[in-house]
Amino acid sequence: MKFITLAKVSPGAWSRLANDLPASCYEGMKSAYVTYGQYDLMIEWEAKDIDTANKIMKHLAGSGLITSETLVVASTLQEFGKI
Repeated sequence: MKFITLAKVSPGAWSRLANDLPASCYEGMKSAYVTYGQYDLMIEWEAKDIDTANKIMKHLAGSGLITSETLVVASTLQEFGKI
């Protein structure tokens, strides 16, 4: 399963992200980008199943460092074009 998480960093939390974010939040992370606009971060990540994804999201949301919106990736554009 592939996911994209769009996140807003809580006020004063930038300096704490690297040290205070639970290690389980990095599980499956493929890439992360600082962005400008409505969201501060875009994180691309994978999980082997929904239970693993739920565990990661529970730790991420419970950290208090960010608020987020997560999208499930249905397919790549190339895969979609083959349908």
